[in-house]
Amino acid sequence: MRTSDEIKRQFDIIAKEYDSGRRHFIPCYDDYYVRSVSILKNILPDINTVADLGAGSGLLTEQMYLLYPEAEFTLIDLSDQMLGIARKRFDGLSNFDYIVGDYSKCLSRKYDCICSALSIHHLENDEKQKLYDHIFSSLAAGGCFITLDQFCADAPDIDNAYNDWWSNYIDNSGITEDEKAKWLERKKLDREVSVAFTLAMLRKAGFRQVECVYEFMKFATIIAVKE
Repeated sequence: MRTSDEIKRQFDIIAKEYDSGRRHFIPCYDDYYVRSVSILKNILPDINTVADLGAGSGLLTEQMYLLYPEAEFTLIDLSDQMLGIARKRFDGLSNFDYIVGDYSKCLSRKYDCICSALSIHHLENDEKQKLYDHIFSSLAAGGCFITLDQFCADAPDIDNAYNDWWSNYIDNSGITEDEKAKWLERKKLDREVSVAFTLAMLRKAGFRQVECVYEFMKFATIIAVKE
């Protein structure tokens, strides 16, 4: 079983180059990070508090900030190196706090919105369920959880096709051999589940309104609303 120390180590290694490589690894970047997130404004017109779990360099937080510039943001990540990039991104803004630590243990208040991007798929299934339970209890009534993550298909043959397509896309994206090697090392941390399995876990946590609002092969955006 991987430890949080190993996850931290892998992302410390690639912190400085993380942002520049995102489009090499995410073929649907704009639809994923920008357009799918924008639906939140139609669900929650106003938000006062946001927590970003596994916030890393702040890519998702930036999109949330563009939607809700007056909100208070808390960015949580194991890697201080990754959060260092986020601090530079939001330098001069007073409505941002940063916590270096395990986000499953750092939600100590109620939030209007909790978000996460490409992080939860590193957790074991029992850890995922405990996290979703914790997220539900940490949301204010009417609050929303949005997760952009990496998933497997339910059908093995289709999942293999997804992986082959994705690997071919990355090979032809212009990345270096060193970047490819680091990606393959990070992939060892992956513990993917399907979108359907994730929706079931969120319902088990107590969410009654859950929906996959965007999906492209291995990448999907799921929203869960706490009534």
